[in-house]
Amino acid sequence: MSKHARPRGLPVDGVERPTADGWTFPARNPATAEPLWDVPDAGVTDARDAVTAARRAFDATQWSTDADLRADAVRRLAAAVADHADELVALMAAETGLPVALRADHLDDALAAMSTATAGPQREPAGVTAVVTPATSPLAVALAEVGRVLGAGGTVVLKPAPEAATAAIELGRIALDVLPRGVLNVVTTRDVDVAIALTLDERVDEVSLTGSSVVAERVQVAGERAGKRVRLDVGGPRTVRPADDADLEAVVAAAARAVVANAGQGCRLPTSVVVPVHRHAEALHAAVAAAQDVVVGDPADPASTCGPLRSMVARERVRRYVDLGRSEGGDVALGGQPFDRPGWWFAPTVIGGVDPSSRLVREEVLGPVVMVAVDG
Repeated sequence: MSKHARPRGLPVDGVERPTADGWTFPARNPATAEPLWDVPDAGVTDARDAVTAARRAFDATQWSTDADLRADAVRRLAAAVADHADELVALMAAETGLPVALRADHLDDALAAMSTATAGPQREPAGVTAVVTPATSPLAVALAEVGRVLGAGGTVVLKPAPEAATAAIELGRIALDVLPRGVLNVVTTRDVDVAIALTLDERVDEVSLTGSSVVAERVQVAGERAGKRVRLDVGGPRTVRPADDADLEAVVAAAARAVVANAGQGCRLPTSVVVPVHRHAEALHAAVAAAQDVVVGDPADPASTCGPLRSMVARERVRRYVDLGRSEGGDVALGGQPFDRPGWWFAPTVIGGVDPSSRLVREEVLGPVVMVAVDG
């Protein structure tokens, strides 16, 4: 995708390099469960090397002090990524099941924001930032955080979720052609201890994590004890309560379409709609109709907006939540089970009759599951 051809290594300190231990892990296509390629599986030594590179770029070069240099470099990075946008979208579809039809939310909008941003006055302290990103948004979060940090004069060690590792590597490889050495470094791994090592490294000034509340709690505790600035975005589900005079069908349909898109793998989705008991049947019917209209299929097909879940673990998590909904008194009106096909697919699901205080409503399912809850 960039001029740096495979085999892939870690984009660290201006070059691609193998992991210190030579370890890799397989990436699999979630639509078929078939292996795609091997991804570098970094260890703590690799993380420390990446921090060394980022620290040197910040302390020993003009990057942190030359705003014009940074603004030009960030714009050129955005332009270079845009040149490879079609390939990156196809890569995300293959690696994470993200439908290419959703490219605006997951790539184009972030690139537009990066390409039009200017460095301007520094609003916060710069330094070395460890950026930890989720599988649910393979590149959008990374681009937003990388743009923020670089624009402020900082340098980055990017650690993506394992399921979205290759997209981050490609971003790092593209950056090798554009950014000064050591400004952006990418470390891919299955080892959570690598994220903790980045958090605890005394040469890291800031930790930015977008992901689950469980991991965020660990990172926050470790980071604050180590005296870091910590930025957390743990997302979470949203509950919609339509006003009495609202078009209930339109509100429910919009929520259902948003949740089922990308198989419900996103932050702050309107996963539940709370309605009075006398409007429950109407809302449930609207949710089922909207969920049935969503096109489920090959994420590489522009007609599809709902693909597979990103991993077997993710699919089993959704299955457990649907079982929890049944145990909490919910009625599965649509779906409720995986599709009988290769890969990690789960049918668009609508569950009615749940209580707004139930775990199913309060917790993040991260699957194509819409709840219609009864108020009162």
